[in-house]
Amino acid sequence: MKPTFLAAAALLACATSASAAPLQVTTGGYNSFGPALSADGSRLVFYSASDLIGGNPDHNFEVYVYERATGQTRQLSDSAGGILAGGNQTPSISGDGSRVAFQHFNVSGGYAYFQTQSYDLATNTLTTLTQPPGFFEQSAISRDGKRIAVSTDNLGVRLYDTATQTFSGVVAPWVLNMSLSGDGQRLAFETFSGVKLLDLGTGITTNVAPQSASFNERPTLSADGRTLAFVSNFDPLGQNADGNRELFSYDILTGTFTQVTHTLGSYLSLGGLSGDGSRIAFSTGADLTGGNGDGNTEVFVYDLLAGDFMQVTHTLGAYNSEARLSEDGLSIAYLSFDLPGSPSQVFLDALAPQPHGALPEPASLALAVAGIAALGAVRSGRRPRR
Repeated sequence: MKPTFLAAAALLACATSASAAPLQVTTGGYNSFGPALSADGSRLVFYSASDLIGGNPDHNFEVYVYERATGQTRQLSDSAGGILAGGNQTPSISGDGSRVAFQHFNVSGGYAYFQTQSYDLATNTLTTLTQPPGFFEQSAISRDGKRIAVSTDNLGVRLYDTATQTFSGVVAPWVLNMSLSGDGQRLAFETFSGVKLLDLGTGITTNVAPQSASFNERPTLSADGRTLAFVSNFDPLGQNADGNRELFSYDILTGTFTQVTHTLGSYLSLGGLSGDGSRIAFSTGADLTGGNGDGNTEVFVYDLLAGDFMQVTHTLGAYNSEARLSEDGLSIAYLSFDLPGSPSQVFLDALAPQPHGALPEPASLALAVAGIAALGAVRSGRRPRR
């Protein structure tokens, strides 16, 4: 879904204003986590243990959606029984903003397990996709909300069709982290044997980062399915001899790597990509722009076309993480812990448009398939603190 002229104008005005400050979406004495944005940045989902609108007095983790146009927040889930009985977490939203997928955490009979659920924002319909047992689950959703990839620890990754309400067979083994392209045709995932890329149309799996790299984390696909980013300590270009954990970008069509960061031991965590992969959001304590001399963990955005970094947050003592970009690359959401021990809050900010345009679109689907064929080939299950 493309932004309207008025929405785009509002975003541009906000982005180009030097005095514009990030919007704090959540408040309260309990943690909020997991921000994710629709393609045009008009809808933001997250989960929180705070009672944001009066519907969560027992402070379970519940899933919320924030409507940027109206400034209103809706609570999508409602788990009864208090914090020891369950909760909801890790939401993702379709690019068109129509559907949210998330994990419901349940405690029953002395066991804890997850169920993946989806929420249709137009009809206000909640659907449970999986049934227990599934001691850990995660999901990713396509741009149009019609395909949801669900990973269940004792089954593997299956694809759920929201129109037929049915699952496919297992397309990949149980994975540590995964990402689905916007068209629902590519799945990137992390296993103990490295980072892999699966073309769901051809069934071809490409090993992108090898098992010999002792650390591979959070592979993330751009919505157009062309760019894959991840954090690893391997050295494909001869630029990471110290084996530090660095951010890499991988062009799927050409099979080429770009080592985005060159740091010395600093914390680094990948956040998300813009729809064409030309912007990558992440957090690190490194001083990449000359504006982070205190080594605080800040949010940065790397422009793949310009080859430069932008420091988004400038804080003293705060911890900033989980940065997520909208598909159009104009909005960014992230978490910030203002003080040690304080609850994390969700913030939303605008980014200036890229003056040099975007990455070129793939020439054709046939080229994309040919490019893949020529290559040959943890997220923790613990519940976060409140």
